[in-house]
Amino acid sequence: MHLDLLLADLAIVFLAGVLSVLALGRLGLPPVVGFLVAGLLIGPHALGLVDDPHVIEVMAELGVALLLFTIGLEFSLDRLRRIGRLVAVGGTLQVGLTVAAAVGGAFVLGERVSEGVFWGYLAALSSTAIVLRLLADRGELDAPHGRFVVGVLIFQDLCIVPMMLTVPLLGGQGASVSDLALVLGKAAAVVVGVVVGARIVVPRLLGLAARARSREVFVLTVLLVACAVAWATATMGLSIALGAFLAGIVVAETEFVHQVHSEVSPFRDALASLFFVSVGMLLDPSVLLERPVQVSGLVLLLVGGKLLLAALAVLLMRFPARVALLSGLSLAQVGEFSFVLLRAGEGAGIVDQRAAATFLAASVVTMIAAPLLVAWSPRLAAGARLLRPLERLLAVRQTEAQTAQDEPLRDHVVVAGMGLGGRTLVGSLRAARVPYVALELNPETVIAERAAGRNVRYGDVTSAEVLEQVACVAHARQVVLLLSDVEGARRAARILRGRFPHVPVLLRVHRLERDGAAVDEEGCQVIAEDHEAAVEIVERVLRATGASGALLAAAVAAARTARSDVGLPLVSAAGASGSLHVHAVTLAPTDHAVDQTLAGLSLRAETGALVVALGRDGQVLPSPGPHQALQAGDVVFLLGSDAQITAATGRLALGPDAAAPLPAAADPL
Repeated sequence: MHLDLLLADLAIVFLAGVLSVLALGRLGLPPVVGFLVAGLLIGPHALGLVDDPHVIEVMAELGVALLLFTIGLEFSLDRLRRIGRLVAVGGTLQVGLTVAAAVGGAFVLGERVSEGVFWGYLAALSSTAIVLRLLADRGELDAPHGRFVVGVLIFQDLCIVPMMLTVPLLGGQGASVSDLALVLGKAAAVVVGVVVGARIVVPRLLGLAARARSREVFVLTVLLVACAVAWATATMGLSIALGAFLAGIVVAETEFVHQVHSEVSPFRDALASLFFVSVGMLLDPSVLLERPVQVSGLVLLLVGGKLLLAALAVLLMRFPARVALLSGLSLAQVGEFSFVLLRAGEGAGIVDQRAAATFLAASVVTMIAAPLLVAWSPRLAAGARLLRPLERLLAVRQTEAQTAQDEPLRDHVVVAGMGLGGRTLVGSLRAARVPYVALELNPETVIAERAAGRNVRYGDVTSAEVLEQVACVAHARQVVLLLSDVEGARRAARILRGRFPHVPVLLRVHRLERDGAAVDEEGCQVIAEDHEAAVEIVERVLRATGASGALLAAAVAAARTARSDVGLPLVSAAGASGSLHVHAVTLAPTDHAVDQTLAGLSLRAETGALVVALGRDGQVLPSPGPHQALQAGDVVFLLGSDAQITAATGRLALGPDAAAPLPAAADPL
């Protein structure tokens, strides 16, 4: 194709994508839906604006490879080892149950078992590119359902090669034992290659590139690693996308992972959008018009069947109903590699062209619906109660982590979630000899933590029964919610506020603007990771520039009590932002308050804060008098609300004009 025609096609693709994303974004739909709809409109089966869709498909494959490469950067061999059971057991259950259901359906309909196995292959695969992108954007890769979904997707990608090799056998063309042995050899080679590359080759190669102090050399080296691993897996019969994912895992083991991520991300976002547009191009609207009943029925069968079977696999792994439903909703679509298998099945004579066209149309519809299902999954997960009977039937709660024999606690801290934050908090509580109980959904984590002597119990924090019977929340002094699932945390907070209003709730969110508004109405104390990082930066920068004493304290207090544009009070006590507390301020020699008396400062009259004590030379003077003069190095103990203390610390540092240099108290960070 001539360059001018290629540029014209790309311009049409990007223009359609931008317009579609903007239009559907007004309806609250995610960008992925916009790209899929754009591909449908400009594809060969609709307006036909793109002359050669094959070229776009080739570039889309590159986009998928870069997308999975950057997602692989989020993983490491240690992290994969932690989800190894989810890959092996979870993936086997999901794929096995799907194939078994398809074989059962074929038997009932009087079809050949081989056809049932093949249709099970097609239905078992989910879209790695779409689901991982959606979970990464929502920050749910580390959530319980996110870990299960990632493990299943990895297993599905590994199954593509044996599935492809058995297609001729299903079509009656036969397959040799040597072919199956070759598959096992390839899989072993891939594992060995990834481990060797991650530990030996790639770190040294990237180290050499970094020492060259050339951005161009570094970027080319990164692309060399990604392309080399993808090419190696492709020559073994594995998918290029899987190779790119493994390349990302290899780079994740090095100290250059963050720099690599920043260099590749711009290319990934541009080219990954081409993949979603190319998927939309596959849909033929005429099939929808000619066979609406068949396509609609197949869509419902695929989405509903995959949802239920994936949820059943999660329940069999002893996860609760909510995690099962969230996982099922994430996997309830057909994967892009099903199209590769479909073409192989046509060539082997397993399916005819009409059936293939119907399945293709239904598959693309499930892909278009996937972003909506994932976006709505926290709300749809309220229907998890429908799975509770099955959950009890499978004895999900009767695991080695069961803690019914534990004695009830009183005046303790309840920690929900045993990720990094949960483990750190539990360690601090143990060191301080504060009674606590932690709730976790992963049975293996519970077993490991209890073996280490920590009081961790298996339970879903969104269940009122678990909160009351397992965590003994009614007698707790504090509940700390450290969940990756914001909607799950919101539901837990709603239950806590409704049934245990006397217990303070501290809730961590990742991003204030994205997650804060969702939990504002629940009346919790909110800690936003991005906001806390901003406060820490303010303090370190001001300290490095020489600011000290009351000025530093005032600036940090102003930053900490700032409100974002979502209107969320970051410091509150069960919704009461006017709660009182004591704050200590150390005076620097340059502060306005030095050599001033407390009466002259008029702190109580002007700010509302009360000086309750004064520290000097290692001694504490309680209730200092109004004529007490202040000196450099004094520690002033202030009692008041956040706003009062912010105003008082500013007045100590700068005098009556303190408000002007400290706009952070009113402006968002």
